[in-house]
Amino acid sequence: MPQKTKRTLSLVLVITLICMLLTGCSDITEITMNENGSGSYQETVTMSKNILDTATGGLVTDDTIKTYLQNLYPQAEVTISDETADGTESKVIHASMNFKNSAEFQQLLSNREMLSVKFNANYFSRSPIYMPVEGEDSAGSIADDLQTAIGSNDALLEAAAAELKNLQVKMTITFPYAVTKTNGTVQEDGKTVVWDMQKLEDASRLYAVFQETNSLKAPEFNGVKEGKYYNTGVTIKVDSENLIDYVDVDGQKIESDYLFLSEESAYHIKAADVNGNISEIRFRIDTTKPAVSGAVNGKTYKSARTIRFSDKGSGIKKAVLNGKTIKSGKTVSKKGSYTLTVTDKAGNKKTVKFKIK
Repeated sequence: MPQKTKRTLSLVLVITLICMLLTGCSDITEITMNENGSGSYQETVTMSKNILDTATGGLVTDDTIKTYLQNLYPQAEVTISDETADGTESKVIHASMNFKNSAEFQQLLSNREMLSVKFNANYFSRSPIYMPVEGEDSAGSIADDLQTAIGSNDALLEAAAAELKNLQVKMTITFPYAVTKTNGTVQEDGKTVVWDMQKLEDASRLYAVFQETNSLKAPEFNGVKEGKYYNTGVTIKVDSENLIDYVDVDGQKIESDYLFLSEESAYHIKAADVNGNISEIRFRIDTTKPAVSGAVNGKTYKSARTIRFSDKGSGIKKAVLNGKTIKSGKTVSKKGSYTLTVTDKAGNKKTVKFKIK
């Protein structure tokens, strides 16, 4: 995709974020789910034309918006119209599409947000993927664009403040089963739930329970194993017969059943379902190579060398010098070429080649 098009699409996303977070706009989503996980999805976004024009100088056209949405949702039918909503001249964008199963539904939602979706005969849940990142956020460029667009545009801020009262963000899902418990509002048919994001104390997780079982089976962790060491990031899916009550990562309770962890650390994770069944797992991520002293890679020495090595993460698994296993503190005095390979328990390797003349 040409750079100009990418930048234009980024601008549309920025404007959409401005409208959704700060202005008198609305985002109404209606979903119908079948027993096999398939269903239909409809979303209507209403954006103030005043806000849109103020933010873009009138440069964003209907075609630009449609191109952005068709890149986001290739399978969607998209229509755009100019209407008056609550006395405000607005741009109304409607997207309609079908999905074949819950995995495809999850992918559909993840085009815009990183979300985990679970749906079975017992419960439905939608929660953000837990993905702590050190340093700058990967979406920082868009966040910077958003901050710049808002912070440098007084007219945009004034227009946003004036229309804040009209903000609506709602999601409605009609399930094939009767709902017994939810953090949304059950409708008269007993199967439809409406979540009003402004009224939820924590809108990050949506759930609906269809039946509560007496299962004593605890949640399962998929993607990691107890006591293992990893030298890359790990993806963890917490699967459960019953709705997850909470997941605890090193003492921090999170609203997610899908985690991506990449920071070096020893982890202790707990997961509990609504029946009180609890699972725990411990593992370590170690991406640092072992430390070696006494010899430097590529160096030539005229005297004996005492080789030492250590690893503060997972610990040393083995050290091999010219094919023979050695321990830290080994003194090498014979003339010749040497290759030392030190491996830690996570699989990180440090190789040092040196010579003694």
